[in-house]
Amino acid sequence: MRIRALDSIRGLLLLQMTLDHFGRPISYYLYQCFGFFSAAEGFFFLSGFVGMLAATSKGVKDPKQSWMRARAFKTWRYHIVTLVCLCLAAWLFLPRVTHFFDSLYNHPVQGSVLSLLLVNTPEWLDVLPLYVLFLLLGSFVFPLFVKADRKRMVLLLWLPSLCVWVAAQFGLRDMCNSVFPAWVSHGFFDPFGWQFVYFSGAATASWWRIARKSESAGDTLAVRSVKRLTPAIIVLLAVCFLWSHQFFPFGSLALPSDFFVSKDHVGVLRFVNFFAFMLGICAIVRRWPALLDFRPTNVMGRHSLDVYTAHIVLVYIWMSLPGEVRYHGPWNVVAPLFSCVLLWALAKLREPRVK
Repeated sequence: MRIRALDSIRGLLLLQMTLDHFGRPISYYLYQCFGFFSAAEGFFFLSGFVGMLAATSKGVKDPKQSWMRARAFKTWRYHIVTLVCLCLAAWLFLPRVTHFFDSLYNHPVQGSVLSLLLVNTPEWLDVLPLYVLFLLLGSFVFPLFVKADRKRMVLLLWLPSLCVWVAAQFGLRDMCNSVFPAWVSHGFFDPFGWQFVYFSGAATASWWRIARKSESAGDTLAVRSVKRLTPAIIVLLAVCFLWSHQFFPFGSLALPSDFFVSKDHVGVLRFVNFFAFMLGICAIVRRWPALLDFRPTNVMGRHSLDVYTAHIVLVYIWMSLPGEVRYHGPWNVVAPLFSCVLLWALAKLREPRVK
């Protein structure tokens, strides 16, 4: 079961991430523009949500969800090929980005092994490894979600992810990383924190599937409960938006500490703000499915792996250019927009030809 609006939203998120990674001036207006969260949370959440929908539809023919392990291996190949090509390109003719690969240049054997194991991940090359990990874990967890026939069972399956996320707020990642050499680059994202976004998306899709069955059977309690929360969700989103942008008309309110809105381990307020936003998006998609269906971004969402991988290459090329280009107009506006057009063209080329 494929929902076109979700592919369109994923495509929009890919475009936003691309523009964010190219830096100012565009990123000044786009990064965390809706509150204390970024496009990355939406992309991880929707990946879990869409993955759960796919697991449900494929559950009869593939109850062990082996397609997820195949997808994980494909993503791993994309990551390794991109890492090798960029590492060689930096060494041969892109000197401004060689520092991102110091762990490989200075420790070629250990660095290569740890890179193959997805432990050593240079900047901007740390997201695909997370998808590999989450897909592998999901191939064991998603069958349990598919079998769940009550909302209480979904909550119980979601509980371990919640516990790991809580532990992530108090240094679980640092404790695990301490067993590796100090020169290893573990990337920005904390897998113990970000798995919660991914599996919350999967749990939401599973809960939604059960709620739809209950609704068709005459049980509208779940629907009424969500509707009752709508005013609170709107207020929460408005407060977080005004707070994050310091738009309060009656004096300023100090921004929350990094512990609550940290991006690397997905702070508590960050997740609450983001989840409320996604509930609003889900309500719009459920009520008006065509409203958020945009053909150009739809094709990008369907080929998200190719588009995201290509965006990494474009960002590294951009970072290898002189500061006179990257920090001055019109190049720092034209180049990001042109890159988005290139990514869309790549997605169109990946579309199967209709005979």
